[in-house]
Amino acid sequence: MRNVRMPRLWGAVRLGFLETAFLLGGCATATPWQVPYNITALHSSVPVEAQKAPHNAHVVLQLASVSAPSWLDTDAYQYHLLYRNPQMLLSYRDARWVGTPAEMLDMRLLQHLQQSQHWKAVLSEQSGGAAQYILHLRLSNFVVNFTAPQAGQALIAGTATLLNAHNYQVIAQDAFQESVPLKTASAAGGAAAMTQAGSHFVEAVSAWVDQFQ
Repeated sequence: MRNVRMPRLWGAVRLGFLETAFLLGGCATATPWQVPYNITALHSSVPVEAQKAPHNAHVVLQLASVSAPSWLDTDAYQYHLLYRNPQMLLSYRDARWVGTPAEMLDMRLLQHLQQSQHWKAVLSEQSGGAAQYILHLRLSNFVVNFTAPQAGQALIAGTATLLNAHNYQVIAQDAFQESVPLKTASAAGGAAAMTQAGSHFVEAVSAWVDQFQ
């Protein structure tokens, strides 16, 4: 959050100004410029026994690049102060993501599907090879919502669509939403909650598409 240099005001005017500044910025405090936050998994979240389990999968799945609306096409760390102005979307000045939400979730979902062993192969959009199914994921939300100066939730929402790769007919479609409470009302607390929400979101989408294998 921006560091504001207050003028020398006295009495009730000064006190009221400081109280307002705290309400607007207290819950959305970021440390000085730092390494970008990253929600992508550092290691597999799929159980070892599932990775090694024998399978008779014959279907190849292709994951199309995750898409998102234009307001999410940024690495800015965006948040809402719902208790002040629910419609205003704000961004930290001194905190950001390592990539766009779509890029980070694309990496996580591809990794999870490839390690799940439910498919003969899982291809990225850039991969060569023929697939029977194509999975499209469209994000609709990826934001930290502060509901009070010291409370909030990380929210991820989107819609998954499974297509027949040969005729592009829709096989199935479903909407997903995951939210995780913040342990601390800060940029770091929001990033930790967003990482957990990302895990739940990816697992839910993966479990849904796996049933069509």
